[in-house]
Amino acid sequence: MNHTAVVIPIYQRELPALDQLSLDHSLPLLRGRDVCFIAPHGLDAGYYAERYPGVPVLRFADHYFASVKGYNLLMLSPDFYRQFADHTFMLVLQTDAVLLRDDLDHWAAQPFDYVGAPWPDGIEVMVQVDRFADGHGKKVRAHVGNGGLSLRRIDKCIGLLDEFPQALGLFRHSGSNEDIYFALMGLLSRDFVLPNEIEASTFAMELKPSHYLHANGGCWPMGGHAWWKYEPAFWAPRLQGVPVLDVPALASAPRRSGASSAERALAPTC
Repeated sequence: MNHTAVVIPIYQRELPALDQLSLDHSLPLLRGRDVCFIAPHGLDAGYYAERYPGVPVLRFADHYFASVKGYNLLMLSPDFYRQFADHTFMLVLQTDAVLLRDDLDHWAAQPFDYVGAPWPDGIEVMVQVDRFADGHGKKVRAHVGNGGLSLRRIDKCIGLLDEFPQALGLFRHSGSNEDIYFALMGLLSRDFVLPNEIEASTFAMELKPSHYLHANGGCWPMGGHAWWKYEPAFWAPRLQGVPVLDVPALASAPRRSGASSAERALAPTC
């Protein structure tokens, strides 16, 4: 039961209403799991202790939570994953993600080293660093997946961070999204297993959830990320207490920003 550490990043003194609703819905489903918040040293966590009693708070340097770049640096740090080395997996559950059920035992029995919500259009870059430098560039297109609700095999993630030191250095320097590193470099690894996008959609969804529900044969995922931004009406029937949301359905929104910075990161610098 304790093969997975559930890690919830927090950086605000109180959660916004929809984040709170999401976490209120998710945490009861994880009863019996090893759940913790990760937070900056300087955050007053009184609100979390009162609303979510019994969930410990692990502290990290403030700069990791001061910006998106800082968060990416934390999630690209092998030492961060080593903090949870007494578990096999880490479930990253950002507060804008929501769980519909706990399928962690099922996913822990699968061969995958990383799984997150798929990107319908994919993220394509030309990798020209590490083993792919000096005329050996390789174009790759990643479809899996978003890190906001993601399951990561801890030792394999550490291994992937160590396998491509130039790519890692460029990602850390540029501040590119950490999940893109795992998605792209995982495809080029000698020892890292990713699901295809249809399989990943049975774990989590974000963009175009209606499309993926059709494509995977009607299998609802374990959860969703940024659910009120992309087709909120898709998710609302599955959640209790969801208010009427004045949010446009963005199922056909363009893919997330960050691909261009990743592309720059994986090209050699002059």
